[in-house]
Amino acid sequence: MKELIERYPPLKALTFANLSGVLTTLAVAVPSLYDYFSTTHEYRWIALGLYFMIVFFVAVRQFAFVDSPLPASIYIAIQTVLVVSLLALPPHHPYVVILFFVLSAEATTLLYNRGGYYWILLFALITTFFIFLIEGSQAALYSAPIYIGGFFFFGVFAASTARAEAAQKESQILLQELREAHEKLQVYAAQAEELAVSEERNRLAREMHDTLGHRLTVAIVQLEGAKRLVKENPERAEEMVGTVHAQMREGLSELRSAVATLREPLQADLSLKSALKALGENFQAATNIQVEMAFAYKLPDFPDEYRVAIYRAAQEALTNVQRHAKADKVRMTLGIEDGEINLTLRDNGIGLPGNADKLGFGLRGIQERAAQLGGRMRIEANPEGGAQICICLPLPKTTDR
Repeated sequence: MKELIERYPPLKALTFANLSGVLTTLAVAVPSLYDYFSTTHEYRWIALGLYFMIVFFVAVRQFAFVDSPLPASIYIAIQTVLVVSLLALPPHHPYVVILFFVLSAEATTLLYNRGGYYWILLFALITTFFIFLIEGSQAALYSAPIYIGGFFFFGVFAASTARAEAAQKESQILLQELREAHEKLQVYAAQAEELAVSEERNRLAREMHDTLGHRLTVAIVQLEGAKRLVKENPERAEEMVGTVHAQMREGLSELRSAVATLREPLQADLSLKSALKALGENFQAATNIQVEMAFAYKLPDFPDEYRVAIYRAAQEALTNVQRHAKADKVRMTLGIEDGEINLTLRDNGIGLPGNADKLGFGLRGIQERAAQLGGRMRIEANPEGGAQICICLPLPKTTDR
């Protein structure tokens, strides 16, 4: 049955709820028509035609093989006229009002506003009127309320079921949309990651071109000059070779720094203090800038995003000291104070420039990483001379002190 429904979508409407309307109509039609034809009643063919039209309209509407061309109100009006015609047709079978149960369910299902309940009220008036005419006032007093209560029960139940089915379909649509949106986000995330890697490679390429490339060019020019002067002016040639030697040492230092940046910043089995210590030692060896480090004795295990943010902040701060501070000493501290993680780097260089409020690419990256974790970054003058950068992050909620 499931395969049949998936292969032929219109058959999805063939449910027990849909069949119940047709079966109820047939349950009323069979004994009524038997009564008409067993006595060769003069109105038997009229009754047969009326029942046939009622069953036909119900079947078309319930099975929904094709969209009905009739608006809901006109459909219910036609069915109401057909039922009233059967009630008015001799010998006036009172149980024909059972067909209003089906119409009550259809009215509240097809008309999602109060219009469906107005139709049920009309069915109640018609039922009361015919029971009064056929069986008398006493029967109308006792029987009519039972039918009327049934009309409203079937109408409310059908409306609730229709709303539940509509909500379920809407939930399925939303779920599908969420799945599609999730897949798109995954694609966008992969593209963003690829773009970030590409930008980082371009940045490193520019750095190596602007630093190492410049120094190599100067060295080549100096060596060519020294080669020409080595016989005529050996002292000048020796001076130029010394300049080349100094340029090469500085170029080697910058190359080591660039290679260190390309390495994996944090290994899964390496603590944050160990990673920062290795970073400081490598920086000192590459730049000859003394790095003093002081870390809190006991630090909690931070989540990976915290470890990477702190490590990258220290890495970028050291790089700025090398490029701009003209310092020979920097102090790195990491601790916890007032419920915050504090990373501070202080140098003894020339201090902050006049345009210190304009952050470069690297410092903006630190600021963005801190903001993503609910923290902040400060750049200020070092009270002992030079400059200092502070990164303050709130303690993770799952971290025990």
